[in-house]
Amino acid sequence: MAKFTKRYLKPTLFKPKGSVFEGLIWKQPNSKGTDTYDVTCTDKGFTCDCPGFTFRGKCKHSLEVLTRVEVALDDKHPQYQWEFAQ
Repeated sequence: MAKFTKRYLKPTLFKPKGSVFEGLIWKQPNSKGTDTYDVTCTDKGFTCDCPGFTFRGKCKHSLEVLTRVEVALDDKHPQYQWEFAQ
């Protein structure tokens, strides 16, 4: 029997199963900037291979990726208008 059960950080704005994000992996730097952790979007939610995620089911790496994805999907945030030099 596994010591820790597999945990998932579940998004609130979209369902990961069947979404364009399912299977994507984001490389997130560790706190010292010497290595990276993989944040993966699975069919059940986000996972991270850092030790903190194993214990708590969330970490700063997974929360950062989730926040970026949900902000990109949320149409309530202001849209930026690009101005081109003429």
